[in-house]
Amino acid sequence: MDSTLIRGIKNNFLTYRLVGAKSCNISPDKKYSHIYIEDGFHDEQGFYNGMIIVDNEFACEITTSPYKLRLDSLSYNEIKTKIKETDFIFYTKKVSIQDVKKDYPDEYFRYELVKQNKVDNLKKCFEIDQYTPKSPVYVKSYYFTNKKIVNYDNIRIKYTDIKDGIDGMPYLKEDKKKEFFDCINQLNILHVQMK
Repeated sequence: MDSTLIRGIKNNFLTYRLVGAKSCNISPDKKYSHIYIEDGFHDEQGFYNGMIIVDNEFACEITTSPYKLRLDSLSYNEIKTKIKETDFIFYTKKVSIQDVKKDYPDEYFRYELVKQNKVDNLKKCFEIDQYTPKSPVYVKSYYFTNKKIVNYDNIRIKYTDIKDGIDGMPYLKEDKKKEFFDCINQLNILHVQMK
């Protein structure tokens, strides 16, 4: 995708969210106690991955990821919309919070970080060493609760990258690896282990 189209997609997250939420039966008129919104975007390949989690009960996944669609296109609803003369097609799927935890560990990990207010704790884990792994995933999260909105930029972690140990990090010393894993595990969300 060219940079103009990528910019257009980034500027139209709101449309993705609103149309996607409607396709998952999230009503704009209903009062929810908690709403978590995650916008994820893969800059290099130009696809969007978003998730809306409502009242810790269910989630609406909104995606244009060719990887996810290749694996399982049948369980998604195809949504077509026009934004400023350009046709966009994206896909949505409603899933339970149990399925989010089981099938979407990266999104679930970030959701729990935000919900439990542990984002600053995570940042301390990444400050242990300059070689601790940083994810290339770009995420912006919003958490709405009791009329308050909390905004988080770039929670740069993919749980799946670290859950089974860190490969290919030759400069990260063993004691720093242990300290990093201990720090992640002390967040008490999902656990990681050293190889």
